[in-house]
Amino acid sequence: MKISCKNAESREKQLKTGTEILIKEWNKDAEKLEIIVEFQEEDELFVKRSGNKIHIVCKEPAHYYRALTQIFCNGEAYENKEKVFFEKNGVMLDCSRNAVFRVDKVKSIIRMLAKLGLNVLMLYTEDTYEVVEEPYFGIYRGRYTKDEIQEIDSYASIFGIELVPCIQTLAHLHNALKWQGMENIKDTADILDVGKEETYVFIEKLLRCVKESFSTRRVHLGMDEAVSLGLGNYLKNKGYEKSSVLIKKHCQRVMDICKKLDLSPMIWSDMYITANTGKGYYDIEDNLDCSGWEKPEKELGLVYWDYYHKDTKIYEKIIGVHKQISDNIIFAGGSWAWNGMAPNHSKTLECTISALQSCKENKLKEVFCTVWLDNGAETPIDAALPGIALFAYLGFHQSYNSEEFAAEFKNCTEGYLEDFFVFDKFDSLFLDGESNQAADNPSKYLLYQDPLTGIFDYHIKESGIDTKKYYSDLRIKIGECAAHSDKYYKLFLYYEKLAEVLSGKADLGVRLKDLYKAQDLSAIRKICENGIPNTIESLKKMKILREELWMYDAKPWGYELIDIKLGGVITRLESTKRRVFSYVNGELTSLEELENERLPYFGEKSAKRENRWNRIISGCDLVDTI
Repeated sequence: MKISCKNAESREKQLKTGTEILIKEWNKDAEKLEIIVEFQEEDELFVKRSGNKIHIVCKEPAHYYRALTQIFCNGEAYENKEKVFFEKNGVMLDCSRNAVFRVDKVKSIIRMLAKLGLNVLMLYTEDTYEVVEEPYFGIYRGRYTKDEIQEIDSYASIFGIELVPCIQTLAHLHNALKWQGMENIKDTADILDVGKEETYVFIEKLLRCVKESFSTRRVHLGMDEAVSLGLGNYLKNKGYEKSSVLIKKHCQRVMDICKKLDLSPMIWSDMYITANTGKGYYDIEDNLDCSGWEKPEKELGLVYWDYYHKDTKIYEKIIGVHKQISDNIIFAGGSWAWNGMAPNHSKTLECTISALQSCKENKLKEVFCTVWLDNGAETPIDAALPGIALFAYLGFHQSYNSEEFAAEFKNCTEGYLEDFFVFDKFDSLFLDGESNQAADNPSKYLLYQDPLTGIFDYHIKESGIDTKKYYSDLRIKIGECAAHSDKYYKLFLYYEKLAEVLSGKADLGVRLKDLYKAQDLSAIRKICENGIPNTIESLKKMKILREELWMYDAKPWGYELIDIKLGGVITRLESTKRRVFSYVNGELTSLEELENERLPYFGEKSAKRENRWNRIISGCDLVDTI
């Protein structure tokens, strides 16, 4: 294979290394290929192949790898031209919700991003990176060492991908602040005490570590969702100060540290919006005048995050507000992997199409796709791939074409898009085929809820849905997907088992209560002898599969909580079987739990969504002290 760069000879070694890595992964014979690469300033990507001769015209190395992927997936005669809509387009990988992804897993994600033509990867690490002077920072959490980050950084650079640290310097630091020695910089359990010199000494330690570990000078400082800013120790010691003033003062102090260390910062923008309006982040009036607001320095990047809306007018309005307060606006959408047990691709698709259309019309230069894993990374990371690929696709296409996108998804991920969209059905139980824009998540609360307490049983009974048939049909469908998905076989096998578990458990409490009321002891006995044991066995197999997926993708820390959650379901099913058997055998005169009235958990018009595990498993408190 011969690679030559017409006007950038210094890049030949980099391109050759990355090309060889991808060709090896594709298992292709490239010995006779002649690749001519021409770099240009225009925002276009051109590729042409005729036999063994390949000509690529691109703006940067990341786009070259996108072109290379197209070549190897489209035969020996191919030509294509694309427009590049964003200067920077990438992914933020959540490494702070207990799953800290292994270096090899991150490298595999980098290769996929290269095939898609994305050029940024952010690692969201609240406390999951090593700070030598702070030994408790990220302890028992699988934090990245400096060497690991540098290894990832060097690998990303081969493919022209900028590895960007995404940390926290205000809120979302409860895991760091819970340890001894942190009381003097704590405002509330989650938020730093702004204005204290010790706080800025701590932040400088974080930023020095970041500078030493990452080759980029850009850094995401976080600073989002500090809703109790100044209302803890700050209030007690210094009195009340408006949050809009506090966020500006704090930003300025952290900006000064960044300037000292030659770092170029960005922050999530919500605190500047909410602190100035006194309303929710998205509750912005039309034609809002921001001239009297407390504002950040103009060079500070403001990241507008929005994963929720399919109306372009909302994006237009909020981008307009951002333009009044910053010269450097970045948009962050999301791939909905935080819905519970399964992803929500229908919401990802509709929101992303609208969002990126508005970003194009407003000529934003940078966008990225967040992959949050709230509540302990219950959804395996690979299940989020469609959203990541969608950001790439819309970064090189003006509008969405489902067939083109499906083909691109297959080329870059080796998966079938229609198979991944089957996962949506886990949480579409009540939607009769409609897209899950309300983000219902019954697969989570019906998995975790106690079968005797039945906190969510009212909604199952009211719906009249045959959940056994619904999830049994889904199990069959996912099994078909697994049969022709070699690369993601275990992922589909895990979800097949989840569907099998839900087919037996989703309405278990409803059936037990109805049979108990009818005094059909024979049918209750059959459930105890066959139904519950079968569900337990399916759940045990599902738990093993989840463990295997976790250990392949992430460091072991954090899985113990998934183990406890799923193990708790098994334990409660076994306890249910024993207790119900005792009643059937005449050892108990009643089952008090089944006599208790079932009330609606959700409001009449609210989404059927509950993502808090401690609220799902019991009506009692899991933690009852402060």
